[in-house]
Amino acid sequence: TFWLALLIIYALSYGFNWLPPLGYATLWEDPFLNMTQLFFPALALAFHDLAFTSRVTRSSMLEVLREDYVRTARSKGLREMTVIGRHALKNAILPVVTVSGYQFARLLGGVIIIETIFVVPGLGAFLIESIQHRDFVVLQAVIVLTAAVVLTLNLVIDLCYGILDPRIRYS
Repeated sequence: TFWLALLIIYALSYGFNWLPPLGYATLWEDPFLNMTQLFFPALALAFHDLAFTSRVTRSSMLEVLREDYVRTARSKGLREMTVIGRHALKNAILPVVTVSGYQFARLLGGVIIIETIFVVPGLGAFLIESIQHRDFVVLQAVIVLTAAVVLTLNLVIDLCYGILDPRIRYS
């Protein structure tokens, strides 16, 4: 994430002269400039996670497509999109949901680095500033807030498991 962010800044600011290298315009000042300035930090932040998620999705789909019930659905004459959408994707999505939860927690850690590199004000920059000023109350509040978000997301993922896989029931 760190190296990709630096490469994006160098290539787009100095190599192609597309963007100003640093700075931030709020959404209310210039919405188009705000979106262009947030696009590349989001790209740098999501690039690794997107590659990993697509790799997990591919391996899970390949595993499910070898199952007997998929072969049976194909032998019944169902179209390939129906076989994939109705039969294979339902079972292949569970590992992807699990990985997405872990990646969101990693994403929150990457936000600190990306906001610092791209000079975007946000929770990560606020955390770095509170560390530099030794403001421990703010530091604790940000950490507790981040932990609460991660715990809530894990709860939502567990509830999604019950919806996606009817065999899983919580008592």
